[in-house]
Amino acid sequence: MSGDLSAVREVWARRGGARTGSDALYLFYLGALSVLVLGVPALRFAGGLLARPDVLPVLQHPLAPRLAGSAALTAVAALVLLGAVRGPALMAPFFTTTLAASGIRRRTVLWRPYVRALLVPTAMMVVVASLIAMTLSAAGDGATGGGAGGAAAVWCVLAAAGTGLLLGAAWLAGELLTARPRRLLAGALLLAAGLSALLPQGAGGSGLSPAAGAAHGPWALLVLGTGIAATAVGVALLDRLRGTVLREQSMRWETVTTVATSGDLAGAAATFRPPPSAGRRLPAIGPRPLVLLYARRDAVAWLRSPDRLAVGIVVGLLAAAALAGSTQLTGPLAGGAVLLGAGALWGAGSTLVEGIRHGVHTLGAPRLFGQTVAVQVLLHALAPALLLTTLAALGGAGLVLAGGIGEGALRAVLLPVALTPVLIAGQVRDAAKGPMPLQLMTPMPTAQGDGSVLVMLAWQSDALLLALLSGTLLAGLGLLGPGWTLGGAALLTALMALMARGRLRALGS
Repeated sequence: MSGDLSAVREVWARRGGARTGSDALYLFYLGALSVLVLGVPALRFAGGLLARPDVLPVLQHPLAPRLAGSAALTAVAALVLLGAVRGPALMAPFFTTTLAASGIRRRTVLWRPYVRALLVPTAMMVVVASLIAMTLSAAGDGATGGGAGGAAAVWCVLAAAGTGLLLGAAWLAGELLTARPRRLLAGALLLAAGLSALLPQGAGGSGLSPAAGAAHGPWALLVLGTGIAATAVGVALLDRLRGTVLREQSMRWETVTTVATSGDLAGAAATFRPPPSAGRRLPAIGPRPLVLLYARRDAVAWLRSPDRLAVGIVVGLLAAAALAGSTQLTGPLAGGAVLLGAGALWGAGSTLVEGIRHGVHTLGAPRLFGQTVAVQVLLHALAPALLLTTLAALGGAGLVLAGGIGEGALRAVLLPVALTPVLIAGQVRDAAKGPMPLQLMTPMPTAQGDGSVLVMLAWQSDALLLALLSGTLLAGLGLLGPGWTLGGAALLTALMALMARGRLRALGS
């Protein structure tokens, strides 16, 4: 095939429903108008709500720039690993086979999807930076002092845009690299993030303020220029993408989107999960006692997916730190930290409970090992509970030590530790979920359309919603004392276990 795409573009332009130049221009106009009419006022309104005496000191704390940099490095490492399963330069399987696998230079074919994918991290970073700038600006306008000026807000948004482009470049690096260099790069980035968070007290800058924004103007331009240069280099490196990687990722992504569109979010997540890639010679069966045998099976299963295990460990530590930090905050920051920490700790637990899911899947099969499904699930839950509890304790204690928290240290560490058994029991309940009831798929016509999709989404995400509710309840009980937290955790764990038992019985009947 020649390198000329004119014939392909002519056929593509004549397809049914093809967009003309006027259509593209109208979409651009509609998007710009939506941002100006809806986005900017919404950000200003949210900034006004967040301009509170319990939020501003956190944003203007000397540690804020250092922690923001550490979070950015952690996000870069996560995107490097994400590139192994879904990179930014990706097309549908048909176009991957007919165009990217042809004699045409791959940069000619893939630069458009790559640039479109860059809009996701860039837009997210710009929105977060704009919200922070609006909050500080509202504080300055409202006689609370210490607000950020217009120039500082512009520098902040420009630096965020450059950071988003760098995140996209890291995402592409994960798609380009093979397994070993990718893991080394992600590990180095995580190590840099940890060292950045543990810098001495005076090495993190002077917080977010107008003076700091003006002083950091050249730095913001440097970050933006580096991001643009990284994007240009990424486009040039698209020719180095391997055909097997493109084909495998495009087929997997098409399957995931098809399953997710059908309403099966759990099935989509399972399809998106990469197969085990290491430790195939590790023996999963060893001598008894039975508890150690099941713990060994779980540990070997974790080691066979090292990327997934590493992500789960890092997310668990960060989630525990967020939960511990929420005990030192008030207002919307405390609520946001609790929700973020509980959701992230739930996600970390999801990477450790493949044994529980396997135990549920053996329901109705012959008892090859002599244990019932309930016994298998219980034995498979011990190792994840122990590891997740350890991560929760380390993450909470690490924040206590790094932040110099003295008063309330016990409450800070106890919250993520107490939430762990609740989430593991919730994982058992979620594994025994079964298929969606047909009555939930009944159309619900309303003036705004079919409302049954909301019921289906609630059914699909009930486990996450219960995890968020449990974290919120335990955070509220922590205000009453450690005994209340432990008692609430025991009660919630028992309720989750009873619901899981009921689901197992329903599946077995």
